[in-house]
Amino acid sequence: MLSAYVQAGAPDTLTIWVGLFNQNAKPAQPSVELNGAAVQPQVVAPVSEIRDGNRVNYRTILRLTGLTPDTPYEVAVVHGGERYELATATLPEAIPQMLDGAFNVLLCSCYSQPEDGSGLLATIVSQLKVKPHLTLMLGDQIYGDLPLDERLPDDLELTAQKIGAKYFDNWTSSQLGAAGLESILKRAPVVCVADDHEFWNNYPFAQTQLPKTWTEDGRKQWTAVAKALYEDYEIAGPAGGTQRLEIDPLSVLVVDMRSERDMGFGKLVTDATLDDMKRWADDLIAAKDAGTPKFGVLVSGQALFATPADESERVKVDAELGNYDQFDGDIMRLLDDLADNGIPVVYITGDVHWGRVARRFDFASQRPLLYEVIASPSRMIRTPGLDRAKEAAAGFGRLFGRSSPWPRHSAPPPVPDPWGRSRKYSLEFAPKSGAIYPQQGDQVAIISFVRAGGGVDFSVTYYGIHPDKALQKSVTTPTYQLRIT
Repeated sequence: MLSAYVQAGAPDTLTIWVGLFNQNAKPAQPSVELNGAAVQPQVVAPVSEIRDGNRVNYRTILRLTGLTPDTPYEVAVVHGGERYELATATLPEAIPQMLDGAFNVLLCSCYSQPEDGSGLLATIVSQLKVKPHLTLMLGDQIYGDLPLDERLPDDLELTAQKIGAKYFDNWTSSQLGAAGLESILKRAPVVCVADDHEFWNNYPFAQTQLPKTWTEDGRKQWTAVAKALYEDYEIAGPAGGTQRLEIDPLSVLVVDMRSERDMGFGKLVTDATLDDMKRWADDLIAAKDAGTPKFGVLVSGQALFATPADESERVKVDAELGNYDQFDGDIMRLLDDLADNGIPVVYITGDVHWGRVARRFDFASQRPLLYEVIASPSRMIRTPGLDRAKEAAAGFGRLFGRSSPWPRHSAPPPVPDPWGRSRKYSLEFAPKSGAIYPQQGDQVAIISFVRAGGGVDFSVTYYGIHPDKALQKSVTTPTYQLRIT
């Protein structure tokens, strides 16, 4: 069995992840056709075993270069009599002017396959009228710790098989005739970033319901397996790093702030990753100083505008970015420097099981310089007992005309204000009227960027993932303006 998707990269390249499954022996490199003609790709990662303990599944990463930006291509991967076809496109070099379209980015996170029995997510995303240029998978592409009381084996190989099966089911779902992410991954070039459920809830801390996390040896084993599978399926390099995309005038930095967290609430990322973040910020400032301004887009797997968990609870419940010294000590300082230079940043994430757009104003300039866009979940996990009770209450409420269409989903909580140690920002929850917020329920979103004179405008359109077509109807935010002065 073959599977493939395009990992986002430079505008003149197509980087193709290829999975070769159920092989009797180590397979040869597959061949590639581009628009019907055989081509010789660069081998980014040679054929190697997927580290799922099965020794029959492999992956390779291939790259085609010298292509035309913003151009559709037909790619075919051929191996052993099998053929896997992708209709894809290169990324644009720049976002268009307002009258010429938009640069559209699909946002998807928090996918629980058991809650998507009919494959509704894939159906709705395939029917979106707006075709994305880029897909951001914002964490929890699998739930390695589900069911909630997951009893993983003591043996490393058996643990790898059990977690690996969850990736296999999601990455080959279309061919298996099941729900999953395969068709989402094929929709546009993809960037994936991890959050905790690529590992386990509130990773790296022990969880009461997960016996394998109770010992240091169990956590180390689970961590090793989860990192290996995340690297084999979702990214092209080591976990814990960054990926940068330049779509003029956007500079997009995707940062894994989960894989390398320490247990002392010091570091969210390694020194090398922090250096990448500082280099990105320095480049934005240098571009402004050179008269060729760029706008920052920062992507990760956990909410930015969040109240840190109480110190006594942070190892039990979800620890937030703000629970780590490095967040205020380094990451917020970096965002403060950009604000001091009048450079807006849009932060994009998932994680929290609701959607929201919020913005913060810089106290000094009284300009909105930090935005947060959240789309979560695409299909929410089920909590036994509690969710059944919520659904029963909703059924009772229907008798009195008070039923919620999303009985299991919470609405966004108030955005914390003040926020961050620097107290540099004041809050505006957008839009103030509340007419289209909170954004509740299973969802994906498309964020659309356009040039507007010397600046950039963007808006966010949310799509409900629900069998009721009325709840699938799109909801679009107002337009937000990114400007540098």
